[in-house]
Amino acid sequence: MFRPRAFVPAVVAAGVLLAGCGGGGHKTAGSAAPSATRPSASPSPTPSYAPGRVKAALLSATDIDPHVAPVPPSTPALQRRAIPSCSLSAIEPSGSPDAVVRQFRASRYSGANFGQIALTYPDAAAAAAMFATIRAKVTACPSSRHVPQKTLSGGSIALAHDDTWHPSEETTPGWAHVRGTEKTTISPSSSVINVFYRIYDYVSRGNVVLVSMYWERVAPKASADKVARKATSLLTKQLARLP
Repeated sequence: MFRPRAFVPAVVAAGVLLAGCGGGGHKTAGSAAPSATRPSASPSPTPSYAPGRVKAALLSATDIDPHVAPVPPSTPALQRRAIPSCSLSAIEPSGSPDAVVRQFRASRYSGANFGQIALTYPDAAAAAAMFATIRAKVTACPSSRHVPQKTLSGGSIALAHDDTWHPSEETTPGWAHVRGTEKTTISPSSSVINVFYRIYDYVSRGNVVLVSMYWERVAPKASADKVARKATSLLTKQLARLP
């Protein structure tokens, strides 16, 4: 699976100079003429994205799924223009980035759902600091927890549920990437389709931090594999638009 997952800058290979040394100025049979030093390849410059370019590059509803439509954010973090994390928690953005928040919902009872926040900072240092905060917080989430029922803004109810959380460092060329995989289980008395899988992708490059959350509601014995593959496909498509 393509792991739209810490992206490590390419390692630059420097030329190696090998020179033989003869004694007293005389060449010996083992002497070698000095080889020319090959110039090192210049590292790629850190990209800087304009907010308008980032916004124009974001996925549309048709890119995500034929059955989804844009909706007002219902995810608590996105409602606050914050970064979604484990168990409906939020990470507040640092500084004053340009922020674009979006959410899409399937028209079917179970199907594709997608939320996203794109943060464009004035410079790469500010974006890197924000990504470091995200990495620290998502890797510190508990691996399991019980969340009691609560009323969300707008009057909707989040049923009591049990969550499991697994963070992982991913390798996606050119991008720093941490993924969170979350399984949420509600009581089967509430619904026979009582499991949600959410895939959180946190990526950063240059002056941009991009966070996407893809989720589906599934039957109790379903695995997370199908949901993870779809999230990976969407992230791959998204990052290709921000070269």
